[in-house]
Amino acid sequence: MNARQRWIVAAALLALLLIIATFPMRLALSLSGAEDAGVSAREIGGSVWSGTLVDARLGALPLGTVRASLSPLALLGGTTELSFERADQRLGALAGRLYGSNPRGMSDVNGSTSLAGGLGLIPADTIRFEGATVRFDESGKCVEARGRIQLSVAAPIAGLDLSQGLSGPLSCVNERAQAALASQSGMEKLTLSFDGAGAYRAQFAINVDRDPTMAAALAVLGFKPGSSGFVLATSGRF
Repeated sequence: MNARQRWIVAAALLALLLIIATFPMRLALSLSGAEDAGVSAREIGGSVWSGTLVDARLGALPLGTVRASLSPLALLGGTTELSFERADQRLGALAGRLYGSNPRGMSDVNGSTSLAGGLGLIPADTIRFEGATVRFDESGKCVEARGRIQLSVAAPIAGLDLSQGLSGPLSCVNERAQAALASQSGMEKLTLSFDGAGAYRAQFAINVDRDPTMAAALAVLGFKPGSSGFVLATSGRF
């Protein structure tokens, strides 16, 4: 390759980089299939390098207003990798990466957000991520799950103090992502599993230790007696 050809290649690469650097984030998200993966926002501004998503959501999970950037190399390869970060004194910090292509999902997410609508009959209201990664293949099967999550239950349940929440690890179980959560005392356990379409199943078990008053209060809330205590099962979609 002579000097002239090298200059032509360099100029072409520079032009490509300039196009990518100024490519609108809104158009890039639309073309990349991020919306099909559940990523949405009330307003989208900026470029793929430095964009802003106002009132962003991942399915039913509100992310708030986040700064975001798309990986140009991933876009050129026909995939979507969106890094996001929220620095909000009121809502707290939240950061991680979202993937709109196979395997889709999220990785290395840290921070907390509200859990819109809770988990059906289970009044969970906040979810905290600790290095959480959950990814699904094109058929919706879990292919990777690691890290931890913590759910806080603000509403009182039969006089129980669950202000410290329930926490535990993420893993893939029977092709679904699963979080096996427990309170600090270990008397309350919640198993939450979900697939790539956001359909979840949750089972909340409370060991009442033969307390008739507690058992009666839980029965009123819909808990049923079982081998692991009183159990409340629910299902829905994020």
